[in-house]
Amino acid sequence: MPGRDGEFSLAGYRRILARALELGYGFQTFADYLRAPRERVVLLRHDVDVSLAYALEMAELEASLHICSTFFVRLHASFYNLLEARNLERLRELAALGFEIGLHQEVSRFAEDRHKAMELLKKEKELLEFMVGRPIPGVSAHLPKWHALRGTAALLAAVGFTYAPGQEIFNRGAIFVSDSNRRWKGCSFLEALGRGDKILANIHPVWWVGAIADPAELIEALIAGR
Repeated sequence: MPGRDGEFSLAGYRRILARALELGYGFQTFADYLRAPRERVVLLRHDVDVSLAYALEMAELEASLHICSTFFVRLHASFYNLLEARNLERLRELAALGFEIGLHQEVSRFAEDRHKAMELLKKEKELLEFMVGRPIPGVSAHLPKWHALRGTAALLAAVGFTYAPGQEIFNRGAIFVSDSNRRWKGCSFLEALGRGDKILANIHPVWWVGAIADPAELIEALIAGR
């Protein structure tokens, strides 16, 4: 489905990013924002739900514009396996381009209580750090079961994470935009630009890189391996 700011495509995405730069926005990763927050900023996040190949294409576009963002990757995705050789290569290419890598956790699917979920979360952090070859500072929840795992500061610190993107420090004063299922929640990314000095954007690569416009058809194609 087309958004109000035009077709969901890499060309359309480039136009949005170019407009943000024209308006004087800087792009920071979440970890960088914690260290030294900019006054006029886009905190750009990507939940890599179905394809690392799509994520890498989006990252290459952003790198060409000297834009940084954070990619949250899954260890339990149905459509990609981080331990498969080509996907591991893609993950390391993302890191080599300078992008921040975070864990898109879903441990509540595999642990029956909070204590075991925290143990699993710590192990998954260690595994992802081993694969990427550097620390993983952030964690976001994919279909969370326990609200606590969304990330109080003390809970995150106990596991070794620095932040979760849902924390107040990122959301305070921000305009939030999300492209879930190719439908904007509230205003679109383009419409948000210029309305405030802080934009928190959750952009899923699959809706911009995939050639199939209908979300249901796109998922069917991914299942079929097309």
